[in-house]
Amino acid sequence: MMVALLICFLCIILVVNGQSIPAHRPTEEERVQLWHDRGNVWPPEWQPETDGMKRLMSHREVELQTQVKGGDERWENWLQLTQSRLVPKFTQRGFDIIEAPKELFEKLKDAVEKGVKKWDTLPSEGNIDVIYHPENMEPKFVNLGSLQRETIDELKHLHEGWAGGMELRATSAYGVRLYQNGSSLVMHHDKVQTHVISSIFHIAHEYDDPNEQWPIEIEDHDGNLHSVNLKPGQMLFYESAKCLHGRMQELKGKYYGSIFLHYQPVEKEVWDYSVDKIIEHVPPHWRYGVDASEGKGSRWCGAAASVDSRTAEGAPHLKRRGKIIKETVPHNYLPIQPPPEYYPGEEPEEAGTDSEEL
Repeated sequence: MMVALLICFLCIILVVNGQSIPAHRPTEEERVQLWHDRGNVWPPEWQPETDGMKRLMSHREVELQTQVKGGDERWENWLQLTQSRLVPKFTQRGFDIIEAPKELFEKLKDAVEKGVKKWDTLPSEGNIDVIYHPENMEPKFVNLGSLQRETIDELKHLHEGWAGGMELRATSAYGVRLYQNGSSLVMHHDKVQTHVISSIFHIAHEYDDPNEQWPIEIEDHDGNLHSVNLKPGQMLFYESAKCLHGRMQELKGKYYGSIFLHYQPVEKEVWDYSVDKIIEHVPPHWRYGVDASEGKGSRWCGAAASVDSRTAEGAPHLKRRGKIIKETVPHNYLPIQPPPEYYPGEEPEEAGTDSEEL
């Protein structure tokens, strides 16, 4: 019942064999029938994957099916997993770091410094599902005005060059966001329609201790997890709809400020993906073992991953029917290492254990 209600909230327009399906919010049973009618298979065969990526995806699926019992949380995790395996890749590893144009960096730095001097009057972004933070420590925001458009226009050619020369369309320039002390960012993929070739342009930060930095963690196309510390004036190019990324550690400092730039390929033959298409490809077994008594799920955090190996500090503890079965702990995984078969303390549950199969 819970799963059917969840899917009914999703308004989907499907096309099968050239025929449009009315936008009537299909039930899960209808969605599954369409999945089979299209000849879908799982694991997917949409594009080649390296052995390392296959191993990571297999491990993540085990985590999903054994740890995440709440219907909403399970569904959001499966959307993330399906998106990562569905969309194509354009670069060798999925991310790179460059030095930003100095003159533009100086303009952005000046804007942030002026904003920080008026700290108490800076607007708050409010609560965002994928950002954990202490109470009353929501991210602040520095409005760039026309400099925002200037930034995304001036840097478009750099993104096009990094992505192999394809023509891109600017879709979003967001920032400057100032994360505050104690913040962490849940691991996630960006909006599949519009956030394809992206960058984080880091402008300024104030750490409590320069030796305790706040890295962005990102998975490459071979399934390795990297931990990247950006310096002011550096840009991280990344395939943001493809590569899982976030900041699992808590920020120790007053603020961390960046602007986020997003582009999409102009040619629809290159990129024609939507949330609807991701939903269409989620395999039917995503709901096996969902426990209706778990509600949304103890670590539900919106459109993001919440499996234990990728849980951000500040996340709620993992619970099963109100009982804590695993506490959220700091993450100290080594960068550029493939995942082990199971992380410390993990054991796959036997089928049917402590769950209600739907």
